[in-house]
This record gives sequence, C-alpha cells and structure tokens, in this order.
Amino acid sequence: MQDFQFHLLSEDDYLSIEQLSTLLCVPEQLIIEWVEHDVVYAKYEQKTYYIRCDQIDKAKSALRLAGDLGVNASGISIILTLREKIRKLEAMLDQTKTPR
Repeated sequence: MQDFQFHLLSEDDYLSIEQLSTLLCVPEQLIIEWVEHDVVYAKYEQKTYYIRCDQIDKAKSALRLAGDLGVNASGISIILTLREKIRKLEAMLDQTKTPR
C-alpha cells in the first residue's frame, strides 16, 4: 500500500502540468492547449509548465465548459475572460450603490 503525504496549497504555490493532469483526470496535452489559449496561466521552467494554484478553479471551469458544452479552448478563453470582466463590473456597480 502506498503512503501518501498531503499538505495544503496556497494560491502562490505551483503545480506541474503532470500534477494538475492527475488532479483533474485529463490529458496533459489538454492543459497545455489551455495554456496556449490563455485559459490558464503558467510559467515555463526546466522544460515543463507550472500552473499557479489560483488557476485551478479556472481549469475546473474550463473542464466543465469543454465536457458539458463542447466548447473549444479558444471559446473557453473568451467565456472566462468575459465572465471575469462581468464580475469586476458588478463589483464596481455595487460600490456605487452603497451609501457613503
């Protein structure tokens, strides 16, 4: 039986493509495609990509969009970018509504 060690990751920690692939149960090539289309951001060191842990939620959203709706990587990038812009605009709107 294998002995596993777990530790909590902060948003500033990084996962390799291989680790994220295992976590999401998807091929590494799919994650590389997401990186190439700016769906998730990665740094490239020592011949491998590393994804910041704050990008995991975006990767999960990308997986749902691809799997449930059949959206390709370019479409996923546009959808997630627009969703983030909407969230920022809603936050700005909420600030203007709060009495000072």
